[in-house]
Amino acid sequence: MGDGDFVSDILSHAEESFTRRLELKARGVDLDYIAKRVAALLDLSEDDVWREGKFRDVVHVRSLLCHWAVRGLGVSMTSMDRRLNISTVAVSKSVTHGAEIDESEGFKRIYV
Repeated sequence: MGDGDFVSDILSHAEESFTRRLELKARGVDLDYIAKRVAALLDLSEDDVWREGKFRDVVHVRSLLCHWAVRGLGVSMTSMDRRLNISTVAVSKSVTHGAEIDESEGFKRIYV
């Protein structure tokens, strides 16, 4: 399977991610909370987060939402595709685009 240190590092990282997700959920951070936070940070309405379409502002806000939800909260891409009425491939691309936005805008997953 691999070097013992490598396996230990992977398991440690997974445990940290799981613990972080539990802490966020305990503080009431869920998908709706993140949607409100993303809308506020990008100075848009919460309706814009859930609006369908390929408008630049909608793509921007939904990408950040997907990134924070999937990578931060552990929401499945399948769950996100149903909620946003887009394909799983589109969610995956949004997660990647959202990571770029998160980094370039300096948000670094600001949930609270």
